[in-house]
Order: sequence, then C-alpha cells, then structure tokens
Amino acid sequence: MTTKFFLILFLSLSLFLNSCGSGGGSNIASSIDSVINGEGGSDGFSLEEKEFVHSLFSTEYLWFEQVPANINYAKYTEPQSMIDALRVDPPDVWSFTMTQEEYENYNNQKTAGFGFGYKSDFTIYLVRINAPAYELLYRGDEILEINGQEVTSTLIKESSDDLNTATTFTLLRDGSEIDVTVTPREYTFSVSLGEIITQGTQKVGYLRYDAFTESSVAELEAIFTTFHNANIDELVIDMRYNGGGSVATASVLLDNINNAYPGKRQMYLDWNFNYQQNNSAYTFEDADLQDGNELTMSRVFFLTSKGSASASEAVINALVPYLGDANIITIGDVTHGKPVGMTGRTYGLNYYFLINFLVKNNAAETTSFDGILVTCAAEDDLTHLRGDANETMFKTALSYIETGGCP
Repeated sequence: MTTKFFLILFLSLSLFLNSCGSGGGSNIASSIDSVINGEGGSDGFSLEEKEFVHSLFSTEYLWFEQVPANINYAKYTEPQSMIDALRVDPPDVWSFTMTQEEYENYNNQKTAGFGFGYKSDFTIYLVRINAPAYELLYRGDEILEINGQEVTSTLIKESSDDLNTATTFTLLRDGSEIDVTVTPREYTFSVSLGEIITQGTQKVGYLRYDAFTESSVAELEAIFTTFHNANIDELVIDMRYNGGGSVATASVLLDNINNAYPGKRQMYLDWNFNYQQNNSAYTFEDADLQDGNELTMSRVFFLTSKGSASASEAVINALVPYLGDANIITIGDVTHGKPVGMTGRTYGLNYYFLINFLVKNNAAETTSFDGILVTCAAEDDLTHLRGDANETMFKTALSYIETGGCP
C-alpha cells in the first residue's frame, strides 16, 4: 500500500541524527553523509517496494532522465542502498529514507540519548537545548574518558543507547580535567534561543536557530514577540548548524523578519518539466493575518557554516530581492550548497525523500551547489558559547554593526 505524503522538507538530517547517537564525524556535512550512506529503511525490502522506489526515481525525481530504465532489483537488500545506487551523485548527496517513527520524532523534536555533537578529536561543538547534556557538557569540552575507559565513538554510542544509566565523562575543560555525570534518556529538545545584546546604542536581537521543525514555530513566535517588544535595531540569526527542515517553517521565519511585503512571493518550488503542476509558492503573510510581533528589518546578519543547508540557504536567498545583497550579511564559512528540496512519499512504514525540485526566490534565482559565500570570514569558536558576545562569529557581527564592515 502506497500513499502520497505531501509535507515538503529541505531535510539535511545533521542535527536529528546527531541527537540520536550524540554525533560523530569531523563536521556536520560528514555526519549527514555517514547516516545517509548507512541507515534508514526497515526489514523486508520487497520487490513491490523496490519497484515503487524505482518508479519515484523515474518520474518525480528532479534528475529523472538520468535514471536507468532497467536495473537488477536483486542487488538491493535494503532501501538506502538502492537510493544510493540510483541517485545522481553529484549533485545529489541527500536523497534518503527513514521510518515513520524517526520522522515523527524529528518533527516533534523528540529523541533519546545525551544530545550533543562532537568532532573527530572528541571535542564537543553542539549541545541540544534541553537535552540531558544541556548545561552539563559545553562547547569546547574535550572528552577523554567514559566511565574510566579511553573514549571512542563506539563507547559514546553504547553509552548513549543505554538509557537511564548514568555515565561519567572525564573532560578537559579550560585546561583542567573534570568528571561530569550525564544520564541519557528520552527527551524533547528545543531548537531556538533568543536574547538581546546592547552594542553601543544599538539593541541587537540574537536568535540561535538549529532546525526548521514544524514544532519550532511556537518557539520562533515567542522569541520574535520579545524582539518586537524590545524594538531591536539589528537582527543576528545563528544557523551555523541548521541543516534545514520544513519549508512552511522557513516561510514563518521570513514573515517574522520583515512584514513590509504582504502577499509578495518569498520563494517557489520548481519541479522537473513533467511535474510542473506540482510547483508551489510561499508568500509573506497578508497584512490582515499578521499577529503583530513581526519585525521590519532593513538588514539581517546570518552566522553560517558548512552545516547551514537547505531551508537555511533558502531563507537567505528569499530575502535578496527585497533587502538586496548589501543588506544580507553572512558571517562564518560558506554554506552547505543545497538549492533543492524533496517531498516525502510513503511505502508501508518507510518515508522516502528524493530530490524533487529547485528552490527559487522571487527573482527566479537559486543558490549555488557550492554554497552561499560569506561577507566576513570567521571561525566557529568552540572556546565560547553561542550567543556570547566574545564568540568569534557573533563578535564579528557585532563589530560589523559598530564599524560598518568586516574587522
């Protein structure tokens, strides 16, 4: 039994995947690849399901004309291996499958484990908001041992999967070794934090935003209400690890950034020429639908990295026709480079997300597969928390606000 699942995602599962197993890999892009190339799908990959997947590639897939008409179905024992064989690589390194439970947990911001991501040297770069590790482990902590054993990725995963069992981390923090105990468990995380920083005479709204989940809309609305009531002068959005998510949520963020263009097109989805009837557009809210917490920012700062993908890039690109390139300041590193998205389709308990469309702004422009270049280069400073005025990316944004240029 197959059904069409029309929730559209720009999913680049970096953070969803890291939250389950607590990370791994030297950067966000590698963590995306590690899961896309090895997981997803369910037991019993039937011939009928294989034919279904092949049909999706041959019809709805953006690069359908490059998919072979005849393939040996017997070669594939699980869904992701078939996807990997059929996707056009390059540029497609994203098409993937996941189970219904995995999808629902991601979209509702539910998972289990510790809730942190780490680099190849076991230095923590990200801790999920409200995860078990939150406010216990910090960016820049180097994991030395777990329960007295030298740290390995396998040991972290095994400990993360052992729910409700306390784990002792021996860390190198600020030059000293310390022990910290964290208990992995099921939890609901947040993807956003907001605060207001005073820079000279300017009030700067800082938004940390980690994923475009549908559940995060309420979080965004509350933060923008605070920004609106404070009458902020500048807006800095930290999407350095935001791998994407829901297009509808991206549209909500755009509504809150600027309410001066009611009814105008933000972006549209351009399918292959056989499916132009599926093209759809997202627009700024009509004036009578605005709820009063929207801003009217004349410029926006974005903190970006290779982990900023899909919906993150789409938001930046959508603002170009309205604010102009000069008023969209990107700070950090070039973005991931994913100007495409996918529509989920279901077969049994599996969801299939194959690249279906290009994402274009109101000027019919896409971003590059090479990513969005930065206005000011700045390192991801693990010695400070995100949102700290001394953290290099944020400090660069504050300097730009004060001086009018890159430091």
